[in-house]
Amino acid sequence: MSFPSERILRTAIAFIGVLGVCVATYIFISDQTSGAPACLAGGTGCETVAKSSYSHILGINVSIIGLVGWFLILGTVLYGNDVSRLLGFLFTLGGFGFSIYLTYLEIWNIEAICQWCVSNATLMTICFLLNVTRLLGYVGKPEGGAVFGGGTARPLAEDG
Repeated sequence: MSFPSERILRTAIAFIGVLGVCVATYIFISDQTSGAPACLAGGTGCETVAKSSYSHILGINVSIIGLVGWFLILGTVLYGNDVSRLLGFLFTLGGFGFSIYLTYLEIWNIEAICQWCVSNATLMTICFLLNVTRLLGYVGKPEGGAVFGGGTARPLAEDG
C-alpha cells in the first residue's frame, strides 16, 4: 500500500491542528466574553451547549482541554520519529474519543448542537485519521527530519 510522504502527512496534521487551535480559542474567548459562541446558521444551539453544566469539567472549560490537546498534537509534527508518531496517534485517539463523548452529550443530554463543537470534532476526526496513516505508514522507519525549518530536513523525494 502506498502512503503519502511523512512530510505531507505532518504538514496536513499541522494545518488541521492550527485550525483546531483557532476553533478552540474562539469557543474559549466567546465563553469568557459574550458567554457563548455565535451560531453561524442562527439558532441557540451554541448558547445552550456553552451554558450547560457539561461545558466545564472540574471547573475547567472544555475548550481549554481542547487547546491543550491541539498544542500537544502540534508538538508531535515537529519530529519524524517513532515516539512522535505514537504520541500523535495517542493524543488524537484521546481527542477523537473525547469528541465522541461530547457529541453524545450534545445530542442526548443537552439536546442541542453547537456548530463550533461539531467543526472541532470534525477536525479532530480528520487529524486522527492522518495520524493513523502516519503511524501505520512510517513506524520503524528512519527519522523523517524537520517539516518547518531547522533540523535535518531532507528533500521531499527522499522523505519516506
